Amino acid sequence: MPKLGWSRSLSVALIVFVAWAMTGQASALMVPRAATGGSPVLPVARVEADHGLLDRGLTCTGTLIAPTWVVTAQHCTNIGRRPGRPYRPQDVKVHFDEPVRVVAVHQMPGYDPASMVNDVALLQLAAPVTAVTPARIATGPLPSPTGAQVYGFGASATGLHTADVRVTSRAAVNDGPCLFPAGPLTFVQSVHGGSTPGDSGGPMLHWQQDRPLLQTITAGAADRTTCGTPRLEAHPESWVGIYNRVDRASSAGSFLALHVPGL
Repeated sequence: MPKLGWSRSLSVALIVFVAWAMTGQASALMVPRAATGGSPVLPVARVEADHGLLDRGLTCTGTLIAPTWVVTAQHCTNIGRRPGRPYRPQDVKVHFDEPVRVVAVHQMPGYDPASMVNDVALLQLAAPVTAVTPARIATGPLPSPTGAQVYGFGASATGLHTADVRVTSRAAVNDGPCLFPAGPLTFVQSVHGGSTPGDSGGPMLHWQQDRPLLQTITAGAADRTTCGTPRLEAHPESWVGIYNRVDRASSAGSFLALHVPGL
């Protein structure tokens, strides 16, 4: 998962690309599995390519949004996370309980690795996933300071983890030396844990009537006081998670609807 740091110049306000990485401390909560069949309760999958190595040698995470469609981070679909070097569909696998082949990869236009904007891709599966109910796409963004949960496979070798976060505003995270990018992004602060390496593309879900609504997917994080690599365990108060909106009111939501029939 990429992490970006930005600094605010004393003379001009410029976004400065600093580094790639993503660190964090997940909560101890583990996502339960269904009582029968062993299928995941949540529509969250492990995304792998290149013999299982994607995000700095880790896997990525994706969300089932239709029986044959998974949304993930676009940088997870590029060799070495470099734009313009996509993996072949046959080199990518999506894992629920069993691996599912990918037959097509659709990358959202306008992806900017420096700002993380439009870091969104769709994976079309060779066969429908029937044991998991797809996530519904939220109608709009969550307002600050709404609470939500983020999910991913990055923190644990044994399964999916989750962490509690709170939506905040770009103005709130820009109150220090760092200048976070503008665009269709959602910024969150840690309540208990946060996104970790390998969580790229994982969902931020908001629950409504016992069913998850997909709001965003994980892009990266930064420390809002140092503009560099976040240290969530040591400094949770300055950790900022950065997520691409995929709700229906966003440009990414339109991209999803363009490719996924009936979404």
